Amino acid sequence: MLKGTIKIDGDKSISHRILIFGALSNSKSIIYNLSKSDDVKRTINILKNCNFKIKINKESTTVFKSTVNQKIKKFYCGNSGTTARFMLGFLPSIGISGTLYGDKSLSKRPMKRLLDPLLKMNIKIKKNKETLPIQFYKSNINPINFTLNHPSAQIKSALIFAALSLKKNSIIKDPFKTRNHTENIIKFLGGTTEKYKKFTIKGFQYTVPGDISSASFIIAAAVLIKGSNINIKNVLFNETRIGFIKVLQKMGANIQLLNTRIECFEKVTDLNIRYSQKLKSVTLKKSDILNMIDEIPVFALIACFAKGQTRVNHAAELRYKESDRIKSIVFNLKRCGAKIKETKEGFIINKSKLLYSTSIKNFHDHRIAMMCEILYLVIKGSINNNQNKIINTSFPDFYKHLGDLYE
Repeated sequence: MLKGTIKIDGDKSISHRILIFGALSNSKSIIYNLSKSDDVKRTINILKNCNFKIKINKESTTVFKSTVNQKIKKFYCGNSGTTARFMLGFLPSIGISGTLYGDKSLSKRPMKRLLDPLLKMNIKIKKNKETLPIQFYKSNINPINFTLNHPSAQIKSALIFAALSLKKNSIIKDPFKTRNHTENIIKFLGGTTEKYKKFTIKGFQYTVPGDISSASFIIAAAVLIKGSNINIKNVLFNETRIGFIKVLQKMGANIQLLNTRIECFEKVTDLNIRYSQKLKSVTLKKSDILNMIDEIPVFALIACFAKGQTRVNHAAELRYKESDRIKSIVFNLKRCGAKIKETKEGFIINKSKLLYSTSIKNFHDHRIAMMCEILYLVIKGSINNNQNKIINTSFPDFYKHLGDLYE
């Protein structure tokens, strides 16, 4: 069983963003609880290679006022799609030219939806290239009036970072109400989000709340393992990120919110999670998918223990993540005995009796790897602890937290 209290590493999505705002500030900025993930390290390394001075110690990360001075011409993004997309908007706007490239997985992920509006802003990008590596050039950027035609907070934020280099207003509309962390940080720093343009960013102090997407795997283990009762402190509870919690509560999971408050324009809460024996199935709505897209792998595992038939649809975006997550989820759960059927935009699951199979695979995808590790823990009753490298992409403390809680 899992017992005890933990504090989760800083939210990965916010960590990328707050680092870039630190680089744009006019004096020293101090960030607490920054994500230690490999993805965020990619963003840090690119900023350092543009001469931004960043000092990391145990308690905080400090970003110093710096003069842009390009040190290299090729910028490595690893497996981080967030890094790649943000930098395509940010780097040309601060006078940097170069090439963004990534690992094998990232090099397959489509970039056209971002490249089209960036080209409209006059950002110079080598044409006929819709995947990494992508060559770009410092650009005289134009303002834009753009409405997202696809739900992507990364595209929205990349355009905002480009717009923040201009004295003229840009209008960037988001009818899908995707993650609004960039907008919340701008408000925290004294800017406006009705229209985007350059504003003075003073040095700041910011505490990154715990990553709800990382927490979801620990939550799943507590919900599924008999006798569990845990607390997770300081978890991000932004309305665009809590689909997973809301859906689990609807399924009958024992999850309580404690001490919910606002910190740095973000809602934060403490969670109490207990073993939940009588879970019931659910059909996810399109809005549910949007607000829990990263949690779908571990949600699928939980659905195997829910009475009835669970349906996931409108999730085609999962096919363009670090792996084709629909195929990865179905492959692994089916190997372990799940009654699961793949559909064009998701899958259907009936309550199943699972048995662990050594033939399951992580597909080089950190969230699939963590789903498999929670599956191992639930079925085998012990911590597997053999996928550190891929899991470090997003959640380096995954095994540590499981070890601290497991009795």
